[in-house]
Amino acid sequence: MKPRLRQFTALALSLLFLVMLARGPGYASSSASAVYFTAANDHLMELSDDTMPFYSNGVLYVSSRLFEGSELGNLGVSYSRHTGLGLAILYSSTQDLRFDMAGQVAYDKEGNLYTGYAIERGSVVFFPLNLVCRYFGLSWSYTETDIAPLIRVKSSSVILDDSGFISAASSLMSDWYSEYERSQIVRPPVVSIEPPAIPEPPPVQAAEGQKVYLLFDGQDAGDILPALGDAQATFLLHPEQMEDGDLLRSLVAGGHAVALRIPAGTDREEAEDILRQGREALWRAACSWLEMVWYGGGDDPGPLLEELGCVEVRAQVELSGGGAALLRAIGRYREDVAVYLGGAGCLPALPEVLEGLREGQYRLSAWRLTA
Repeated sequence: MKPRLRQFTALALSLLFLVMLARGPGYASSSASAVYFTAANDHLMELSDDTMPFYSNGVLYVSSRLFEGSELGNLGVSYSRHTGLGLAILYSSTQDLRFDMAGQVAYDKEGNLYTGYAIERGSVVFFPLNLVCRYFGLSWSYTETDIAPLIRVKSSSVILDDSGFISAASSLMSDWYSEYERSQIVRPPVVSIEPPAIPEPPPVQAAEGQKVYLLFDGQDAGDILPALGDAQATFLLHPEQMEDGDLLRSLVAGGHAVALRIPAGTDREEAEDILRQGREALWRAACSWLEMVWYGGGDDPGPLLEELGCVEVRAQVELSGGGAALLRAIGRYREDVAVYLGGAGCLPALPEVLEGLREGQYRLSAWRLTA
C-alpha cells in the first residue's frame, strides 16, 4: 500500500502545481513577500516598498509613484491627493478618475461608478492597474526576468519592447535589487518620544474690509450654486459653456461673475475670436458685458488681454488640504485674495470654508472690475 500512497501523493502535488500555473502570475505571486520591478514606458522605477506592486483579492495594484510627474515615463496620467476630501485622483488632459478612500468606490467627473477601489499603505496610495489602464487607454505587461518579475505600464509613446527594455535595464535592475535586499535587514526599533500636542490655531480674522473672491469651475455650477446660499462667487466657463443661456442667466441673476477660460496655446487671432463669441453670448443671454478671462497659458497674458479689453483672473490660494487648511492659507493674506476651489469635488469642504470666512468677517464677493 505504501508505494501506491507515494504515487498518489506525487500525482496530487503535480496536479496542484499545474493548477497554480494555469491561474497565472497573479495567483502564484500573491504572497506579501513577492518582489516586482515597475516601469512606466521606458523608465524603470526604483525598487522600494513605496513602488512595489502587489496583488489583493486577485487584483494587481500599482503605486501612485508611477504617475507623479510627467518625467516618469510620459504616461500622460498624473496623480493628485486631496486628503481633506478623502480623494485620490488620476487625471489626464481630458479625463479624471476619482477614488473615494473611505467609501472604497471609484467614479469620474460625470458621476459614473467603476468597479475597483484604491488602497493606502503608509503614506502611499495604490491603484487597481486593470481599471486604470482601461480608463486611460494604457496597456501593461508581466514579464519574468533573471532577477524579479517586471510589471510595465505603457502608453502610445513607448519606444522599446519588453525584451529590449529588460536588456537595457538589466544592470540597473541588479543594482536596485541588491539595495532593496540590504534595506530589508531587520534593525532594532527606534524609540521616539511623542512631541506635545500642538493646540488648534485660532480662527482666521479678516483685515478691515478684506474681500475673498471664490472661484469655481463652471461645469459644476448646478451643484455648487445651492451650497453657496447667499454668497456670491466667480465661475470660470469654457467657450462651449458660454452657449448655455440658462446657465449664464442664472449666474448673472444670482449676482455672480463670469470669467471666460482661454485655453493654453491659444494664438492672438483665436483668442480674439473666442472672446468675441463669449461676449456676444453673455450679452445675448443676460445683457452683461464680459470683461474677465482665466488664461491657461504659461506666458504673461497681460499685454494681449489689455489690448482685448479684458483683465486676467488669477488665484492666490487653491483648495488642496481640506477646509481648515484652506482657511489658514487665506488667513496669511491681509489684502483681497482670490481662492480657487475647483468643481464639485470641493463640496464636502465648502460649508466649513464658508462658515469660517463669515466668522472671520471676510466679505465674500464676486470678482468685478468696479466696486
